[in-house]
Amino acid sequence: MRYLLIGWTKRTSFATAKVLLARGEEVYVSDTVDNEEKQALLREIAHPKLFSLLGRQGVEILDEVKPNVVLPSPGVPLTIPLVQEAKKRGIEVFGDIELFYRFHPEVYYYGITGTDGKTTTTTLAHALISAYKPALVGGNIGLPIFEHEGAVSTIKEMVLELSSFQLEEIVHFRPKIAAFLNLAEDHLDRYPDMKAYLEAKKRIFMNQTEDDIAIVNADSPFFEEIIRGVKSRLLTFSRTKKADMIFREGSIYYQDILLIKQEELLLKGVHNIENVMAASLVALYAGVPIDSLRQTLRTFHGLEHRLEPVANSHGIEVYNDSKATTVNALQKALESFEKPVILIAGGLDKGLDFTLVRDLVHQKAKTVILIGQATEKIAEAWQFPTTLKASSLEEAVYLALEKATSGDVILFSPGCASFDMFKNYEERGKVFKELVKKTLEITKK
Repeated sequence: MRYLLIGWTKRTSFATAKVLLARGEEVYVSDTVDNEEKQALLREIAHPKLFSLLGRQGVEILDEVKPNVVLPSPGVPLTIPLVQEAKKRGIEVFGDIELFYRFHPEVYYYGITGTDGKTTTTTLAHALISAYKPALVGGNIGLPIFEHEGAVSTIKEMVLELSSFQLEEIVHFRPKIAAFLNLAEDHLDRYPDMKAYLEAKKRIFMNQTEDDIAIVNADSPFFEEIIRGVKSRLLTFSRTKKADMIFREGSIYYQDILLIKQEELLLKGVHNIENVMAASLVALYAGVPIDSLRQTLRTFHGLEHRLEPVANSHGIEVYNDSKATTVNALQKALESFEKPVILIAGGLDKGLDFTLVRDLVHQKAKTVILIGQATEKIAEAWQFPTTLKASSLEEAVYLALEKATSGDVILFSPGCASFDMFKNYEERGKVFKELVKKTLEITKK
């Protein structure tokens, strides 16, 4: 078989290429960029059946290579001419999740998607399951799926975080349990509208049968659209209405059985109540007993960069929520605090509607500090009376600590992508934490 990989990165295609070559296949790699970093990845593998097409992505590649399968990386839009032409010619086009599934259909896959909360829910679901029996985790987080090629010979359960980009690239992939957490504006720089974004996410249920399970947030304004056409058994979770897993009077219940009290959880924030309910449903139906769930839930600390406590100095609490790259995530962060908030927001705009949280910002914030490319758009959308504009994250941290008094919360929840100033949200969050620490040390002197 001859495989054409489009997009040559360490994150996905590198691991895929290694496995394909080990299986004796021919692998061609195409990328619009040809630089030292990508050349180094080729040299690292150095295999006689690995061929470079770096710097090229034209349709003529199909005539040269005559691939049996085209494998785009998730970051590659399926609208590019090379992919469209491959489809026209009847060449199979799918992603690494689909390929892994074809190689290992015997594995029990648990898939989790949604606009926000995917990473926390996937990590927690994996923690809940693996505390009871061996399980792997991957997809859009952790290790690329093909890094698990060796492990699945003995471990047959896998929890996957699945982005809309990855779900666009499946054909037959069928998770035994699929959870759709929520839907809010995101990636509107890639999708023409919310309907297209919703349809991409809904593909997680596409191949499920009545023997499988679909878990959906009953509070979602898109609930009816999400469940329309779903063939699998439906389970719901809710903070406000009747569901299989519910939150009421400060506790989480599964079908009238008390699962855990909110005060016992180390996870902070209203959004994490939803994440706990979704992850618990996944784990329960993966066969984990309730007693085991409770034990793990009581000890699970949240993720780095997601409402992460950074400092508590002179009665001022500081939180790093750099992973909040959408307006919806920013909303959930603001809803988590009753104290006055000094909000640091901004970054690279993804075509989102910031007016959706205008009222909430006016209700919760004491001061707003804006950074990055989206500064003017957000300022216009919120019309917040005490708005400061910072030229850097360093200046924003200094201003926040200068304005804060005892009883305030400094919340770094950008609501935007990071790429205007940083490599990714992880780097952005790490820099924020370092700046807070450095600025507090200076003010103590």
